[in-house]
Order: sequence, then C-alpha cells, then structure tokens
Amino acid sequence: MKSISRVLVLAAACALASSAHAADHLRIGKPEARAFDFTPIEIGSENGIFARYGIETESIGFGGGGKMHQAMAAHQLDIALGSGPEMASIAKGSPEMTVAAMFGAPMNISIIVRKDSPITTLEQLKGKTIGSGPKNSLTGWTVLETSRRQGWGPDGIHMADTGGRAGGIAALLTGNTDANVDGTEDAYELQAQGRVRILVRMGDIIPDFLGHVIFASSDLIEKDPALLRRFLKAWFETIAFMAKNEAATVKVAQEISHLSPAVAAQTYREQMPLFSRDGRFDAKAVAVTAQAIVDTGILDHKPDMETLYTEKFLP
Repeated sequence: MKSISRVLVLAAACALASSAHAADHLRIGKPEARAFDFTPIEIGSENGIFARYGIETESIGFGGGGKMHQAMAAHQLDIALGSGPEMASIAKGSPEMTVAAMFGAPMNISIIVRKDSPITTLEQLKGKTIGSGPKNSLTGWTVLETSRRQGWGPDGIHMADTGGRAGGIAALLTGNTDANVDGTEDAYELQAQGRVRILVRMGDIIPDFLGHVIFASSDLIEKDPALLRRFLKAWFETIAFMAKNEAATVKVAQEISHLSPAVAAQTYREQMPLFSRDGRFDAKAVAVTAQAIVDTGILDHKPDMETLYTEKFLP
C-alpha cells in the first residue's frame, strides 16, 4: 500500500508540475503574413525554440502595419513586428514600446521594371512614375528617399499609390507606371517568370535604417516583463539557428511564403545577414528612421527617438 501511495503522490506532483509549467501564450502580429523577414516566429516554433522557453506563439498576419497597431491599441496583441517608422505610433499614444531592433537596411524592398523596359539604370528614373504604397507608407518613403539621395528633390520621381501589390504589378505590366516598388522575394519570382527585372534593391540606396523592429504591448511590459525577456531570448536564439541552418529555415519559409525553392533559398542568402543578432539600436539607423517619420508625414516634427525604444529587456 505504501508503494501504491508513493506512486500516486508522485503522479500528482508531476501533474501539478506540468500544470505549473504550462506554456505562456503570446499573440504576435505581423503586417504581412508571407514575407521572409517575419518568418522567425514560425521557424522558432517549428524547431521547438520558443517551447524551450515556455512560450506558445500565435502568429497573426494583418493587411499592413496600420491595422496591426490598431490591434495593439485595442489590447489584442502582445508583440508586433513592424517597420521602424511605425515607432511613431508610440509618440501618438499607442500603448506599446519598441524593445528590439530586428532588421536593418531594406534589402527586402526593390524597384522593378518590365522586362522590356528601356530603363536600365537608377539615374533613368528621374521624372518617371513609380507605383508604391501611399506617401506615409514604408514603400512610399523609399521612393521619396531615392529621389532625395539622387539630388532630385521630393518630386524628382512621381509616385502613384497603386493600392497594394496586385494593383502595383498590374499598373506596371500594363504600362500605366514606369516602375514599381515590390517585396524583393516576390520580385525574384516575377523575374524568374520573365515578366520583370529588378532595377535596384532599396538596401543598396539606404544602407542605414531600422527596416523592422519588435514592439511589445504596455500590458506585457507592465504585467510580465520576465515573459518579454524570455520571448526576446527565444527570438535571438531563433535568429542564430536560422543563420546556421539554411535548409531547415528555407523549408519553413517556403511553406509560408509559397515561393519556389530556388527563390526561397536566394532570399535566405540575401536577407539573413540583415537580421540583428542582439537587438541593439544603431544611432545612425535611428536618425534616418526619425527623418523618415517626418518625410512620410506621420508626424510633423522629429520625435525624441530615445522615448520610443528601450534596450532593457534584451538578453
């Protein structure tokens, strides 16, 4: 009887321990579900990295950063992955904080032209019409910044808001625009199909930038900062795993992005080096991002960037 009792006590203890160590659930927003630069959530989950830190992830794709930050303001997200200029949401009162630099120069964005276009150099874009998102979007800003860095001023390139990727590609292929801003991995697919050429990658034009950052909700920061620290540890362990395991990374990324194996591998090799390994904020990249916030009209003045991010939760 004593032996049976000891077994029952041990089983009860194990059950209690299992319950006590149930994984913490985190709702993680992404402005776009398919892009390679947002796949570490799925890659880390697929390979058991977040689970080792006691975290269960729920990845939620939105139709743009604006909708994602609306969800954050409505307390429907714990973590969000977004562009550097979206840090302005905090200055506008959104209950969140930037807690890590995630991705650098925007090599994930490219300017494309039709395959038969006479435009073969960046200099030939002067006076041309480029399809992109609105002026206050990241893609819209890259067009403005390209014109500025070429010395053409803000109107040196005409920008057309084509209402999303499908509209942008349609406008380009029908000749209604001369060029289009597109995600680099999608551009590679179109190029492989013989429909377009990549003219330039934005990371070559804008080398210092906070392409993407990680936001945490004020609720998470105030109620469970230890969980936030665990998430960031798991995130950067995932980035290290991705850097060392191309095949496993490309497999998951391809399933999410629906890219061909060749394009998924090419995207990995080009974009993997741009992921931050420690989440620290580079001063030059922060300064360019602050200017982008003004240029896009998100704010009418440069914010005090030091009030919009913190490094205290980083590993």
